[in-house]
Amino acid sequence: MNDCLAMARRQIARQLVLAACGGGCSSSPQSHSLRRFALHDHHFGNISGGNLSATPSDFHSYLCRKIRHAQERVILASLYIGVGSGIQVGDISTSKDHYCKEDEFLQSLHFAASNEKIQQMQIILDANRAMRKVSFTNKRNAGQSHDSNQGSSMSTNSADTVLSTLQPFLERIGRDDLSNDSSNGLFLFPVNDQRLCTILPSPLDEVAGVFHIKAYLVDDELILSGANLSEEYFSNRLDRYMLFTDGGGGLVDFYAELCDELCSYAIKYDGQSSLLFTQNNRTRKQQLESSLTRLFVDESQTMLPDSCNKYDVPDHVAYAIPTFQMPTSFLGRPFQFQSDTDACRDLLLAAVESEQNMSVRLSSAYLNLTPRLRSLLTLFGNKRGGAPYVLTAGAMSHGFAPKKQTQSQRNTVGIVDRIKSSIPEAFLTLVKEASQSIIACGGKVLLYERPGWTFHAKGVWITATANDPDTTRRELIHDPTTIVSTIIGSGNYGARSEDLDVESNCIIVFNEQSKTEPIQQSVANDWNNMCKHSAVSGDLDFRDDVDKLTTIVVQFMRKFL
Repeated sequence: MNDCLAMARRQIARQLVLAACGGGCSSSPQSHSLRRFALHDHHFGNISGGNLSATPSDFHSYLCRKIRHAQERVILASLYIGVGSGIQVGDISTSKDHYCKEDEFLQSLHFAASNEKIQQMQIILDANRAMRKVSFTNKRNAGQSHDSNQGSSMSTNSADTVLSTLQPFLERIGRDDLSNDSSNGLFLFPVNDQRLCTILPSPLDEVAGVFHIKAYLVDDELILSGANLSEEYFSNRLDRYMLFTDGGGGLVDFYAELCDELCSYAIKYDGQSSLLFTQNNRTRKQQLESSLTRLFVDESQTMLPDSCNKYDVPDHVAYAIPTFQMPTSFLGRPFQFQSDTDACRDLLLAAVESEQNMSVRLSSAYLNLTPRLRSLLTLFGNKRGGAPYVLTAGAMSHGFAPKKQTQSQRNTVGIVDRIKSSIPEAFLTLVKEASQSIIACGGKVLLYERPGWTFHAKGVWITATANDPDTTRRELIHDPTTIVSTIIGSGNYGARSEDLDVESNCIIVFNEQSKTEPIQQSVANDWNNMCKHSAVSGDLDFRDDVDKLTTIVVQFMRKFL
């Protein structure tokens, strides 16, 4: 890369970092700049052991291995954790042939909990989802490992399962007079007020909002993902994973602090479900906002170097900018720092407005683009050489398919069953609506279709438009060095992620240095491998005669998906 191109690339990176940190037009006047972390090449890892995209099995194996060999701390933030097959945790006499992957994960947690060296074990889950009654998992129903209990006498919940797994650790810190240590144990985060949870029975109480962050930290390593910790996410539910190693330039400790602050508000679960109805204090919510503002905002952060100076070349390969999204309903107003939604919009707008032509690729498990985001994506198609590409689940892999029923069940179909059966068509109706505007500006919408798999991957890839001779597959990232930014995390880029759920993403902006190529290659592989199993939506047949019930479901999904 010659000096002029290198300086241009550094200038683009500088603009994107400043925008994502809070310098864009979406930022409110009182917003403060978000913290950023300079990353070197040794701060990036790959759980597959190379540049190939990691599989759910890789994710499971790597995380289990790291937890079993943890030396200091294990911190997990997730929507829920799978309950396993009911095998007694710690019972090594049971043949592994009977294990499901959830069992192996729970056994790894129990192994760490029994390790005298471990000083911190902290797990935070969504309060409602963790208390949902579910059936035990086995290899035959692994695709539905966290379905609601349907009358089975063999059932439990995520919270009680995890609590029993942590018992050796909790007993040890109790003996060591560390029982008052608020950073250890199982914590359940309540997103909604008690009134709403009382009105809506489980699992409908989760519709109004959940704790959705996915961050998995062991010692000085961190995995950011959209995957939960259950059988399908360990087997055949496609997701993304980004591994940060050697402390990630401070990023790993940042997420440890984030979990600490969230746990300070959450309920420390000790097996008493009645405790979940004691958390509705506005003062404590404001205290959480203050502590998160101090964490995410760095008032003393120095300015970025002048990227127009060819002698001022940074020695790091990328910046990481962690983001956070709390529902407005939590305090009745937005938090007083740049939200994940605004950071993403400002990043995209800065890319559109840069002198270089840019393309954007967006992946969402549940495609429900808000009007503002859809309009912003189409701007990429209005620039010469740029285009938006959107990828989501197709009819085969969206996970909304109704469960198989017996003949007697089919003969007694009620309104709830009819609503469930209309969800797949409603989802594809939303996809069709997005396709119309994306295709109109020169982009593509792709549907992931893979037998035996469901789709859950989410993220953003921003690339500098390259002079690529292959005009038939422009949606692919042929040159990984053109990637200027990516986003990894829990958000799905829809109305639900913006308005209802607690989310955290991380924006990565790359510099121009050649040694970033292996990292960029891994990021490109994430997208390209999804495209291998995808079909362009324009080639598929969408129904125009949607029935009335499906139309109602579509309106509901626009708000809650």
